[in-house]
Amino acid sequence: MEHPVPESTRGASLRVTLAGDGRPGPIEERIGRRLVRLLDPSSDEGIALLRSRCVELIGPEGEPLGFLSPEEASCLLRARLERRLTDPGADAAALREGLARLDAWSERLGRS
Repeated sequence: MEHPVPESTRGASLRVTLAGDGRPGPIEERIGRRLVRLLDPSSDEGIALLRSRCVELIGPEGEPLGFLSPEEASCLLRARLERRLTDPGADAAALREGLARLDAWSERLGRS
């Protein structure tokens, strides 16, 4: 079931920082510099906002990713983790765990 973007977000900016494994932190709703509220990204409202592409995504190292869909962000982060797996000095176990978490989050988005 699709959830419309709440009226309260109009005029506010929304952004979320993604962990290296794609898990989003809380969605910040701001008016100017003032934090209005934090939203759980795994709630129905949070997922609806992420899917609406009105939330600015910030990558794991502070890199602005723009207003991507969750699927686009997952693909981008998956490619990044897979590239890092080819690095001989990389912690392969941690990267595989990150890929598994990314898959779990992507599945959650697909089921909602």
